[in-house]
Amino acid sequence: MAAALCAAAGCHSQKRPSAPIPARPAAVAPAAADARRPAETGQLAWEKRDSDPGALDRAVSLFEAEARRGADPAQALLGAARARRLRIARTEQYPDPEASTMAADAQECAADAHRARAGAGIEAEALYLWAVCSAIWSRMQGFTPLIERRGELTAAFLRVALLDPDLDGAGAERELGALYAALPAYAGGDLEEARRYLLAAVQRAPEDARNHVVLARAVAVKAQDRALFREHLMVAAKSGDALAAAQARALLERERELFGGPAEAAQPIPGGPQKLP
Repeated sequence: MAAALCAAAGCHSQKRPSAPIPARPAAVAPAAADARRPAETGQLAWEKRDSDPGALDRAVSLFEAEARRGADPAQALLGAARARRLRIARTEQYPDPEASTMAADAQECAADAHRARAGAGIEAEALYLWAVCSAIWSRMQGFTPLIERRGELTAAFLRVALLDPDLDGAGAERELGALYAALPAYAGGDLEEARRYLLAAVQRAPEDARNHVVLARAVAVKAQDRALFREHLMVAAKSGDALAAAQARALLERERELFGGPAEAAQPIPGGPQKLP
């Protein structure tokens, strides 16, 4: 009777059905995750230059692509020039660097920096990179192009020294010193003037190991000043700049060779890549 009444009243069993298990969210496919990740820019690649071996090459390509697309390409061109200049410095450290590749980078670096000078607020760095890369390219062609351009290069570095003397670790004074040391005496080369500019760079930015390396390489070797050579290379060899520290150690290992003969033979063109074969 009770069972019949319960059935008539629509009674349910005391056992309740289990609550439904929430469905797991669908896994995001790798392609979808990549689609949500922002595309790499020249600046992002540049920031990875010390941790990612391929980042510097990507930075050059990305910056130049951004310059072609943008209505105001100055900053991207400046970024490309910076990246090319660093790539030259790194290539110099290879046991057998490709001179033609370095010359092409120097030429493109100078061209990018020259075009970037139209941008507002970047005159000093754009002029500086133009002069640095133009000097590298000229040195790689031999003495004649360097001599022919010495006036405009000197004027550019002097202008940068006035506009922004601290740029790139007293870069303008460092480059002026390297230029005066590289030029032959009949074309305006002056070892004492080179020493003066490089000591000024060391005084302005003592923490920048490149100033110590260039002073030792460009002045101490040509002057056959072994004490100056050792003093500044020992400082650079202990620095946190891996590239400059490696250069300093390599020069210290060559001390006997560099100070065993005529100074001019020891370092024909100090401070940069040598002439193309």
